[in-house]
Amino acid sequence: MARRTGARVSSPRAFYMGSSGRWAGEQMLAAMNAGKPFNAGVLRANGTLRHEEWKHFDNALLGEALIRLQGVQDLIGGGLTVNVPNSLGKTVFSYEKNTFMDEAIVSMDPVTRSENDGTEFDLSNLPLPITHKDFYLNLRTLSASRERGEPLDVTQTRMAGRTVAERTEKMLFQGHAPKFGGLTIYGYMTEPNRNVAVFGANGNWATSNTAKTGENILADVLTMIAALEADRMYGPYWLYVPRNSNTKLDNDFKANSDLTIRQRLMMVDGLQKITGVDQLTDNNVILVQATLDVAAMVLGENLQTVQWDVEGGFRINFKAFQIAIPLIRSDIQGRSGVCHMS
Repeated sequence: MARRTGARVSSPRAFYMGSSGRWAGEQMLAAMNAGKPFNAGVLRANGTLRHEEWKHFDNALLGEALIRLQGVQDLIGGGLTVNVPNSLGKTVFSYEKNTFMDEAIVSMDPVTRSENDGTEFDLSNLPLPITHKDFYLNLRTLSASRERGEPLDVTQTRMAGRTVAERTEKMLFQGHAPKFGGLTIYGYMTEPNRNVAVFGANGNWATSNTAKTGENILADVLTMIAALEADRMYGPYWLYVPRNSNTKLDNDFKANSDLTIRQRLMMVDGLQKITGVDQLTDNNVILVQATLDVAAMVLGENLQTVQWDVEGGFRINFKAFQIAIPLIRSDIQGRSGVCHMS
C-alpha cells in the first residue's frame, strides 16, 4: 500500500512545474496566454471526469474539510476575510500597518486647533503559497464504476481534503516556519508582537490536572483580557483551547455549582465563543480579538481539485489545493489583539 503523507505548502512555481504537475502548469499558462481567466477551471474543461463525478468528488472534499477547520471557519464565518482576485497569478499580498492618532481635545471654542496629526503607515507583505495534496485514480476503476452505475469511492478525496484543511488550520495557530522569499507566515502562537502570559495558580488547564479549579481558569482568562485591554483591544473575544483541556471546561465551575466552567466563562463581558481545536498544541490557550485589524484569512482559491492523465491515460492524477493564508497582525507600535497563554 502506498505511503500517505500530509498536505504540502509550496510556492506557485513548485505547484505548477513540479514533476507530477507540469501538465497542469502548462495548461494554465496556455490559458493565460490565450487571454482566458488564470484559474484552475481550465483543467476541468478538458478533464476526464464527467460533471456528476466532479460533483461527487467536490462534495466529499469540502464536506471532510469543514470538519477540521474550527479556527479558519470562525474567521470566514465572522466576515474576517480578505479576497485576492487572480491569486494564482500573485505570490505576495501587501497590506499596511498603521498608528493611532493622538487624543482629541476639549474646548469651548471650535476655532481652537488641536494638534495637527496624521496616521503613519508601514507597508508589510504576506506570501501567498498554495496548500495541496496529490492522489490518483486508476482508469480501470473509473471505467468499472461507470459500467456498474455505482458512485466512485471518494475515500482518497476525503483524505486529501482533510490533510489540506488540517495544514491550513495548523498555519492559523502555529504559523509556517519555512519562509517564502524571506517572508514569514505567522500564526496565533508565533506572531512576534502577540501578548504572552503564563498560567496562574495551579498551572495549566489539562483535564488531567485536577488541582486546577474553575476559579483558577476564570482568573487566567481575566488576565488575558487585561493584557489585550492594555493594548487597546476591547473585544469581542474568541477563546481557543487544545484538546487536552477542552473537556475540563465541562466540569463544574466549583463544588455544588449549577454552572460548568465553560458556562461561567461565557458570562465574562466580551467573550463570544470558546472552541476546542485540533491544531493547538497541548497546554496552550489563545484569546483573540475578533476584528479584521487583528486576524483575517486571505482567500485566493477555494478548496478544489484539478486532474491530469499520465501513463497513456491509464492513471488519472488529482491535486486537491487551495490558497488560504492566515494574516495575524499588530500595529506599528506592536500592539496586538492576540494573547497566548502557556
